[in-house]
Amino acid sequence: SPHASAFAPHPHHLLASSAAPQPGRPDSPPDTSGQLSDQEWEIRTGRAIYILQQTLPTFFSTGLVSSIDTSNPSTRTRSDDDTSIYSPNVRLVYRPPTPFPPPFPRTLQIEGLPLYLASSVLLRHTLNALYTDLRVELQRVRVHGPRSSSTSGLDSPSSGPDPGSSPSDGPTDFQQQGKTRSIREKSLFVGVVVRGINRVSKAEGGWEVNSTYTFSPTTGLIHLHNIDSIHPAPHQAFFDALQAALSKIGFGGSHGQG
Repeated sequence: SPHASAFAPHPHHLLASSAAPQPGRPDSPPDTSGQLSDQEWEIRTGRAIYILQQTLPTFFSTGLVSSIDTSNPSTRTRSDDDTSIYSPNVRLVYRPPTPFPPPFPRTLQIEGLPLYLASSVLLRHTLNALYTDLRVELQRVRVHGPRSSSTSGLDSPSSGPDPGSSPSDGPTDFQQQGKTRSIREKSLFVGVVVRGINRVSKAEGGWEVNSTYTFSPTTGLIHLHNIDSIHPAPHQAFFDALQAALSKIGFGGSHGQG
């Protein structure tokens, strides 16, 4: 799906994490030697919001930027995993109102950071094969905080788990962290317009793409990227080009069952 956030930086980042997704857990940080403080959690989510706002418009020239510029060694955190704004188990989900044509699944779902980054490379390659002068324009950016609190104050204690939390949010050991979870609810809504010139017809094409990025309450990293809508829906030519690109990298045409 032509969306401006599944894009990739450098090839070596595709191998940055080999951790397999663990569906039963909301997030599994690679290093849990110490619980993340509320202040550090806010710093991480704020950094991710800043990076997305600054880099999504340049996606087609720079690719996906998944980490901060660590040109100053003193600004580096403990590990490379800490510099990424995405969880190792990040999940991309898109369920279009009208099903994709075969062989694509009814719901597009990608799990794990390596596949998420690889899909962004594939997206750029596919759209660049069909369009020139591609660009991304930010239209709307909104931050959504805790549903049970009128403020985002980190010093305000909570009496218990957020009443808006679903029982399926995580295992029972996370329920005792209700105080943390209630103030550590944050998601970012991003609305963009992707524009380009069709290589065949020379006409300008454009899509309005709305997405929601949800942050992990434990790590402050993006662990869910939901594509809310794409309008208008991608044309058949996009799916043909995408399928051709998938075939080139060894994915057959009958692997998606929905």
